[in-house]
Amino acid sequence: MICNIPKVTVTTWSSDKIVLAGPTYRQYLNKSLEIISSKDVASIIGQPGMGKTTILRKAEESCKDKMFTFFLDLASKNEIEDEFWSKVDKFKLREIVLPKMDKKKYGYTFFKRIRGINFEKHLEGLCDKLNDPLIRLYCINYTRDFDGMLKLIGDLKSVTDVVLFIDEVRDSHLPKIHRLINSGLAVPVLMAIPTDAYNKVTDLAIRRRLDESRISLDSALTADDIREIIEVYCKPLSEELYPIVLSMWNGKELNTVSSILQYVKNEVDKAVNDCGSEELSCVKEKVKNSYTLKDIETDSKTLEKMIREELTNLAKEYDITYVHPRGKRVEVKGKNITVGLFFIYGEYAYIGLVKLMNNQEVDSETQLLPFINVIEHDKKEYKVAKRFVITNGKISLEGVDSVELSTLEVVRMIRGDTVILEEKVRGLLKIILLSQKESNVTNSEVVT
Repeated sequence: MICNIPKVTVTTWSSDKIVLAGPTYRQYLNKSLEIISSKDVASIIGQPGMGKTTILRKAEESCKDKMFTFFLDLASKNEIEDEFWSKVDKFKLREIVLPKMDKKKYGYTFFKRIRGINFEKHLEGLCDKLNDPLIRLYCINYTRDFDGMLKLIGDLKSVTDVVLFIDEVRDSHLPKIHRLINSGLAVPVLMAIPTDAYNKVTDLAIRRRLDESRISLDSALTADDIREIIEVYCKPLSEELYPIVLSMWNGKELNTVSSILQYVKNEVDKAVNDCGSEELSCVKEKVKNSYTLKDIETDSKTLEKMIREELTNLAKEYDITYVHPRGKRVEVKGKNITVGLFFIYGEYAYIGLVKLMNNQEVDSETQLLPFINVIEHDKKEYKVAKRFVITNGKISLEGVDSVELSTLEVVRMIRGDTVILEEKVRGLLKIILLSQKESNVTNSEVVT
């Protein structure tokens, strides 16, 4: 296997191997452990797939050798006590309780031992006779309701440290969890709450308690986290995958850790299928080629057409009176060039070129752009207010604004990503039209 990505990318309570990657997640894990050590309460809040359960399970993993842990998964559970009692392990409790029990105190005499009655058998006979914390724990002699749950936790806390990890908390669970926290047991609680459930909380006391030690995962991922996550799950292809995933994350096409892993898995599976094997060099090339430009001239014309169509879509919103439906032939310095983008705003013309590059020199057509001062349309001449070049390279020409896109952004737009296309065209209009408005205001002030 080139990558080690599970079929189900969301951690569940039964996951055998729990991987926590990324400096932000390690920081949050350490914060969770500090809160547990101080016997406090923390809420991990985030949308599904952001790693709440992963932090919860790693924290439990760190605590289970030192404390008695309960991991409660409230997904599809109406009441917290139902999940609690399903997780109470009689044998685990007895392992904790038996070493603490004084045999003489509980009437286990020498004569009972020589008669072959072992201590545990003896204790079972006391289950309904003694009202004692250790006997209650040994016999699990509690009502199977919320009050019984609090009673068991209180008894167990007198014997050992206890911590509760509660996953998939919904707003309907919070009143009882609030009762648990305010019960005086002083048991640390680490709970994971989906963002939508957190947003529904209207009780100010509960909201205040949740916010005291809130760990918010939404929008928490950094570029370093993303890089490390990819390296942990797919080290051989991390260099090829990282820039793609980072761009998609910044573009909000990927918005959770699980969506990142699922995307990586799909891309690698597709590349392996295209190669017909897991031969690494072939798979790397397939992944890389899936987000690189293949024909610079054709791709430039395709992107130019898409930007022109988007300008037409946004014309009314930005008070653009005219967008030329194709390239505009212009004579400059005795040569004819085609200006790919031409529109009219107010009394001025705005002209631009789309020039995608693979490290080549700036072509002669682009070099002539600064010298176009006037453009004719419908028997009227318009003074050129702005000249711009949209490129994935570096173009520096006096009198020309360079709008730089990453190659990955270009590929995504050519592949039909309308969201990033609109975003980039809006950004272009904001830059060139806003600067013109400011210039008009300045000129007006000078005239005045």
